[in-house]
Amino acid sequence: MFVLGKEELKLAENMLKGLFPESVKVYGCLFNINRGKPHNLEVIADSWPDFRVIICKQKQSTQDSLDREGDFNIYSIYSKDKESLHKLLGASGIVSWNRFTLLAGVDINHLDAVKELAVQNNTPTETVASMFVLMLEDASHLKDPECDFTSRITPLTPSHAELVNSNWKYGGDACSYRSVLNYISNYPSLCVMDESGRPVSWLLLYPHCALGLLYTMPQHRRKGYAKQLITIMARHLLEQGHPVYCFVEEGNDMSYRLFTSLGFRHKPDYRAVWFQLNL
Repeated sequence: MFVLGKEELKLAENMLKGLFPESVKVYGCLFNINRGKPHNLEVIADSWPDFRVIICKQKQSTQDSLDREGDFNIYSIYSKDKESLHKLLGASGIVSWNRFTLLAGVDINHLDAVKELAVQNNTPTETVASMFVLMLEDASHLKDPECDFTSRITPLTPSHAELVNSNWKYGGDACSYRSVLNYISNYPSLCVMDESGRPVSWLLLYPHCALGLLYTMPQHRRKGYAKQLITIMARHLLEQGHPVYCFVEEGNDMSYRLFTSLGFRHKPDYRAVWFQLNL
């Protein structure tokens, strides 16, 4: 095991850029770490510089400062092959097999290695979701929708965190609120305001750079809000050198059609799996 320091993190970011889409979640974590964004991550590799696995895992958190990422003990994983993944995850101190853990973004082709280790450690597991990794390489497919609400598009503010949290599929508690507040405070976001100045549609960015938490209030849907927010955000991110991508769960046809209509594409034989240890 090799813990990446400041210089190694910069080198790893450059190396991972050539390994999309499998590496994009770990790349996104390193992208923000290397630009001074707040984080509570330790980044480890199986070897250096000729790594085959890189994992971003939570450092120890106190209960008072716990957010959703810490509460779920989330690991972001890039692996070149399942044998190397099996070896690193099986090493002492990498995974606490008796603690609740969410392995977020395991290559579906390497999932057997994790399942085998779980059986060996008598750890109950559950596959939470299998995701398309949809990436946008350039802005050529992004067209300005004809709309009359551009002047009402603005970044979210911390005062909106409770509204976003209460409408988030994975939100609704104090830990998720602290995550949403972190996203709004430290990363790009956009929303459409109604005439009274209240957000009715919004889009945020996760600390691993993925677009997320896209939501429109039911009474304001089918007005083109989501498409416009994605278009503006994607153009801004591309101009800033950010990766532009999102995770869409298999079966979520509406989101899949929305993003692919804007030029987002995925690798046919690759899925990222959210895999839970200790239910």
